[in-house]
Amino acid sequence: MRVRFLALLAALSLLVLAALPASASTSNPKFNPPKSFYLALGDSLAFGYQQSKFIANLPTENPSAFVTGYVDDFAGMLQGINPAIETVNLGCPDETTSSFMAGGCPYTALGFRLHRAYGGAQLDAAISFLKSHPGQVSPITIDLGANDANSCGADQTCFAGAIATVRQNMGVILSRLRAAAPGAEIIVMEYYNPFAVLDPGTNAGAELLNSVLAGDAALVRGRTADAFTPFNLASDESVTLCALTLFCTSLQDVHASDAGYLVIAQQFLSASGYGRLG
Repeated sequence: MRVRFLALLAALSLLVLAALPASASTSNPKFNPPKSFYLALGDSLAFGYQQSKFIANLPTENPSAFVTGYVDDFAGMLQGINPAIETVNLGCPDETTSSFMAGGCPYTALGFRLHRAYGGAQLDAAISFLKSHPGQVSPITIDLGANDANSCGADQTCFAGAIATVRQNMGVILSRLRAAAPGAEIIVMEYYNPFAVLDPGTNAGAELLNSVLAGDAALVRGRTADAFTPFNLASDESVTLCALTLFCTSLQDVHASDAGYLVIAQQFLSASGYGRLG
């Protein structure tokens, strides 16, 4: 996620949603317990980014400073089921669906390091890892799409195009991951909306993005981890968002707080069905 989010009219969101074709229906995903490796993919949320930590660690920016993200929390939960599981986190702050496929991680382009170094595109690195560890990787988690929409600001035409791009790109991304890991659990995150603190009407844009992500996930027998509901559908949305994100701090950071990252991890656990194995 970037510091900007979806600041768009609800009416536009509903119009674009109505124009999108419905996702093909699929049967429920087959349950697979965690295997030897957990592969985490995505943007700054997968990385575990928080702006205050970034500022505090300039200019060296050791990735070890960012170890309270949802990937870390979910990995701990997985280790409670399979103590030997290893986590491979390829998350890149500011990644879009397009840069995920084409390469050029924006964060490393600025000279900063990732949790796991790789050259080229994150998708290629993920496919390479899956092919070199056949049948050994599950789950695969991914959060992508918010940065595509964020770049549009309040430009309605741009937003409509961004949503179409996310739908197309995520379809390709998830299909390639599924082909490389036929038996893996693939879990796609549905985003929360921190800007609802200022304008609850922006939730419609987030819900639109999430509906596209859920549709693409269903097409590859994937699951979805719903971060929107616990963050944005609480009885007091603003209070909850101020607790689970860092948006209400002086930095107005849209990223999750430690408590928020834990909630997201719990949503991944719930989506996975692994709770039955604990």
